[in-house]
Amino acid sequence: MADYSRKYESKLENEKRLNIFKENLEYIKSFNNGGNRSFKLGLNEFADMTQDEFIATHTGYKMQDNSTIRNQGCSVGGQMTDAFEYIIKNHGITTEESYTYQEMQGTCDTGKQKNKAATIINYETLPATDEEAMLQAVTNQPVSIAIDGSGLAFQFFHGGVFNGDCGNSLTHAVTIVGYGTSEEGLNYWLVKNSWGETWGEKGYFRIERGVNKCCIAMKPS
Repeated sequence: MADYSRKYESKLENEKRLNIFKENLEYIKSFNNGGNRSFKLGLNEFADMTQDEFIATHTGYKMQDNSTIRNQGCSVGGQMTDAFEYIIKNHGITTEESYTYQEMQGTCDTGKQKNKAATIINYETLPATDEEAMLQAVTNQPVSIAIDGSGLAFQFFHGGVFNGDCGNSLTHAVTIVGYGTSEEGLNYWLVKNSWGETWGEKGYFRIERGVNKCCIAMKPS
């Protein structure tokens, strides 16, 4: 836990977090020793959180922009299409450097909004469960999608092609930026996440393509 500069308010809280960390570490070890798998788990900055705590603070819809990979949290989220509509109405979106995300309620600073980094004039939603249409779209530009990101294995994903268990609730918004086939012959999507560079493959993950894994093809746009 020292690797992530964790400090707790009391010895009791420190003991609680240490026990959670140990439980998560045992889960990770057990998973990785469980035989032939297409992906591995690893410790990250969320290792002192229970699964319920992680779900409450890091899942929910969130628009993905062209920012660097960092941990953006997600205690409050929104539909991707709402974000697209806002960009169109606002005639663009400012740079992250000019208007850093704070994860809090407040009043918009119109002065900071003037430095436009990009704008769009339209967007398109793709047919649900049509990964061929998604493939065609990704060859031209990134595609925003929603997945079920609530699984414990996904919380500690470290590398490989994710094809583990997940539910069917669209809890987390991410961005498909590419696709490919692994050395083992597994087709995958390359996806940008928003949980920081310590998670996954430097903030990205690969997930099995063509099987609607984690409901990835339910809400593409």
